[in-house]
Amino acid sequence: MKKNISYTINKRPLAIFLFFCVTLSGLTVRLARLMTGANSLSASYADEKSITLDVSRGYIYDRNLYPLVNNTEKNITAVILNDITRKYFTEGQFGGAEISSSGIMVTFESDKEQEETLFCTNIKTVLRYSDEFLCPHIIGYINSDGKGVCGIEKSFDKILYNASGRIGVKYTANATGGAIAGTGIEEVNDGYNNPSGIVLTIDKDIQAITENALKNSDIKTGAAVVLKVETGEILAISSIPSFNVNNLDKALSDPLLPFLNRALSAYPVGSVFKPFIAAAALENGVSLPDNYFCTGKTDIGNLSFRCYNSVSHGELDINRAICKSCNSYFISLGQETGAEKLHGICSNFGFGKEIRLTGDIKSAEGNLPDEKSLSSPGALANLCFGQGDLLATPLQLASAFNALASNGIYKEPYITKALINENKEEYAYFKSEEPYRAVSAETSEKINSALNLNMLEGTGKQGNSEFFSSAGKTATAQTGKYDSDGKEKLCTWFCGFFPYESPKYTIVVFSENGSSASEECAPVFKRISEGIYFAGIND
Repeated sequence: MKKNISYTINKRPLAIFLFFCVTLSGLTVRLARLMTGANSLSASYADEKSITLDVSRGYIYDRNLYPLVNNTEKNITAVILNDITRKYFTEGQFGGAEISSSGIMVTFESDKEQEETLFCTNIKTVLRYSDEFLCPHIIGYINSDGKGVCGIEKSFDKILYNASGRIGVKYTANATGGAIAGTGIEEVNDGYNNPSGIVLTIDKDIQAITENALKNSDIKTGAAVVLKVETGEILAISSIPSFNVNNLDKALSDPLLPFLNRALSAYPVGSVFKPFIAAAALENGVSLPDNYFCTGKTDIGNLSFRCYNSVSHGELDINRAICKSCNSYFISLGQETGAEKLHGICSNFGFGKEIRLTGDIKSAEGNLPDEKSLSSPGALANLCFGQGDLLATPLQLASAFNALASNGIYKEPYITKALINENKEEYAYFKSEEPYRAVSAETSEKINSALNLNMLEGTGKQGNSEFFSSAGKTATAQTGKYDSDGKEKLCTWFCGFFPYESPKYTIVVFSENGSSASEECAPVFKRISEGIYFAGIND
């Protein structure tokens, strides 16, 4: 007989097992979907990011297309931040690193070791101004927005700004802005360092010679100008003290006022004006006496005008009068010529007239007393040896002496030459003022002969060179101003040109607070002229 056996099965564990299997399958499907979605999301947010590392500006060239700005290279390296590169930054191996606004790239001055250590991109950029860049008073500078503040930078701001370009890098970024692994950095150049710009008449070698001659002299505040005799072009123009464009705050607090362009500012003139008194006399038929006798002073009414140290120069002609810088001789000439005629001829030499180099760069007018102000015999006498109300700038005196060197032809000085395109081709030229005759060739020849003798035997001997001939005149001008010790402040000058037989360069040297033109300014004239001579510059 068979037994009926019944089995009782517990269904709860089975239910739990089946639920787990279903849930696990669902999670697997959902995870797969999430992963697929994440990849799609990452792909949809991948983007190309770019960072500008530098912005360039149009060039300013010298007459031979040497860049006066943008002439110093600077290497910048761009790196993607990751665990490896962050370690280097943390340990200070990249001193001075700057993290860009995105927080992804880092830029710093690179060197060979850094480039070999990291996978990075090296970018060559240019500095607008080096610490020793030439001609700062004329070139000027730009502000933080890249706009010209003064000088050529301001006068031609639109042209230079329109020639700007950018350089930077680009990389592929994810949704958070971070670089996607495996991607690199690529340089982006959008017209950066475009060579178009403006060409000046400045000769960078002559400018350097002039600046160095001033810096290595006894002149603390002053100026120097070099003109090309043939054209009147400004080959060099320098004012000291100068300033560092990369450290303007220091110049702002300097009591010597380094921002002041003394080459374009007006000062008392002194004896360098005497040749023009002689020129006015000759042009108006007044004979230059060959036997004028100087007693050391000249009395006009109740006024007495003395020669330097009241020294009697004895019998003089024009040559000796220039060499001895005799006040009495020229007072006599001026009285015979008359105020109106003196004013007319001296005006021909540019005295009392502003010289505009660009829209924003111009010399002061100075002051040439007119006939009315010279109606007083004392005022007229003062003018005849460059004193009284007479004021002139170093640039004005350079253009006046340049007219003597040019056989009596006055040429307005200028400093802008041409515009240049991206192919370094000149496409627009600046027109200078039309030259005109200030005095006859015979008049200038007679005066220049005296100026040449002055270099050999007179007050200009310390400016004379044994290698070539020159012509020139010194001056020590009273200012009527006194220092805290009660000593009168003096302006000293040297104005001349070389070579004497066939003049090529006119040079003016000025000291604002001098003591002796022969000891301060004449040696600087010699250094500049010999510097040009030995450099073999042929303009």
